[in-house]
Amino acid sequence: TNKDEFGKKEFETSLIFFLIGSHHILERKEEKVDIKKKMEATKKDNLTNTVKTIFIKYGDTAKKINLQDTPISSIQDIRDLFNSRFGATTLNISAGRKDLFYNSPIFIQHPTSRTWYALEDICDLYSLCILEVHTPGTVSKEHPHTLHHTHSSSSLLKLKNNHKRINNYYGLQRDKLVFVTVGLPARGKTFLARKIARYMNWLGVPTQVFNVGNYRRQRLGAKQKPEFFDPDNKEGVNARLHMAVLAMDDMFDWLSKGGIVAIYDATNSTLERRRLISTRANDENVKIIFVESICESQQIIAENLKETKLRSPDFEGITPDVALTEFFHRIENYKKSYVTLSDEENNSYIKLFDVGSKIIINKLPNSYLPGRVVFFLMNLHIVPRKIWLTRHGQSMDNTQGLLGGDSSLTPSGESYARRLAEWLSSRLNEISPSNSSVLNIWTSTLQRSIQTAAYMSRRKVHLRALDEIDAGSCEGMTYEEVAERMPEEYEARASDKLRYRYPGGESYEDVILRLEPVIFEVERQREPIVIIAHNAVIRCLYGYLMDKKPEQCPHIEVPLHTVIELTPRAYGCDEERFSLLSGDEGADSG
Repeated sequence: TNKDEFGKKEFETSLIFFLIGSHHILERKEEKVDIKKKMEATKKDNLTNTVKTIFIKYGDTAKKINLQDTPISSIQDIRDLFNSRFGATTLNISAGRKDLFYNSPIFIQHPTSRTWYALEDICDLYSLCILEVHTPGTVSKEHPHTLHHTHSSSSLLKLKNNHKRINNYYGLQRDKLVFVTVGLPARGKTFLARKIARYMNWLGVPTQVFNVGNYRRQRLGAKQKPEFFDPDNKEGVNARLHMAVLAMDDMFDWLSKGGIVAIYDATNSTLERRRLISTRANDENVKIIFVESICESQQIIAENLKETKLRSPDFEGITPDVALTEFFHRIENYKKSYVTLSDEENNSYIKLFDVGSKIIINKLPNSYLPGRVVFFLMNLHIVPRKIWLTRHGQSMDNTQGLLGGDSSLTPSGESYARRLAEWLSSRLNEISPSNSSVLNIWTSTLQRSIQTAAYMSRRKVHLRALDEIDAGSCEGMTYEEVAERMPEEYEARASDKLRYRYPGGESYEDVILRLEPVIFEVERQREPIVIIAHNAVIRCLYGYLMDKKPEQCPHIEVPLHTVIELTPRAYGCDEERFSLLSGDEGADSG
């Protein structure tokens, strides 16, 4: 029928269009594949132009690779590099296992988060990056948790004799972690948040503070009237909730990209807000600990207002009297809806009263870092005092440029020791005339450090934790000799000074770990301290106190015969340097 013929034509027409469309789709797919190949080729060309040098590492051996001489364009090329540079002859690997580099993951460290991950894209390479392969029976000091099983007795013996320390604490921390501050304004929440972040980052744990107040200032303006914080002001409540969610979104996004510990810094004073945070953390599979700061001491509140709030952008251009009136009005508004943490909420929490005078702990997660943070918080206080850092006076080994050792002071070093004792006595009398006899003196156990404190009449404490970085088999050598006799070690140290470990010795990361108890004690002290130690040690201590990233510590300038005076404040330290003797420098193991 006409109807059937019409249907048949319609079907044929549809089929033609379908075939044309399919052909067009296939052409587009081929075109996309073509474009993708061109893009990959372009990326590889850019890689060759931008990345000139990389390091490849197996065990404790690193090799420098010049990509101009040895171009690479794939992961396979990298595996070939490992196999050719770390062959059976070099590593005593049996000929039957020459292919082991082709069956093992290659790791690279993210340049910002410092997180190690398996390399899958050649374009992830960057200049001076370190690539490390994990093979059966090897342990990496950067990520020791990646251990492959082996049945080789020689490998087991090798593991038993491998006394390597775990470099990063978060190797023991399986879960992402969020600390959430709770409390009324001016109770020290941000002080605690920044202290925890500084401590965690110094240990090498990627940590970041997300302060909701900063989101409010940046997006809504700093100068908000006290009524903005009234819980009965629906418009203000919605605006503050929006800022809280924005900060939360950024925080969980950061954690998903390599962060380990985040600190969500705000009042978080209502049950509703804490439920919102807990629900989101549960959805993101992140552990959460609330940290509530309760201040009943009016003196602490007054000091906090003076030190931080009156300097805040919220009160810029306002007289102190008006600023205090407005701020106390803001506190009263928060009190209307403030609910302290309780067991009924079924949350993990830490409660601190008057900045650590009393601490209550409830249901902490069963993981490593929470326990370290609790112990750290137990040592905090806000009593003002001076901290002086100085290297020992010039030693005999310094004049020869020798690494390590335990030599005595030169005449110049002796002069500095006398000058340092005089200067400290005068400085103490200037700062606190009525209490100038109180001073804690800490030295290392090495004689050049002890001799530098010899002219101080007060009691001294000698701590092995303050000894210079152990240069291992490089002790007693100059850097020039290391470069000549051990060029691979010299290059490996130059490429990553923080993580490089001297053969049989230490790395800067090792020094940071052994200084952790010293940091707790520094935080606990309420009296002035002078620490007389060594270049690498002073760098690491200074890095913690001045909130420097671990990668910066090995490069901090610490001249001989110079005193670094640090005055702790609420959110950091004021610094002043005093050169007591000039013109004498020398080598050090750092």
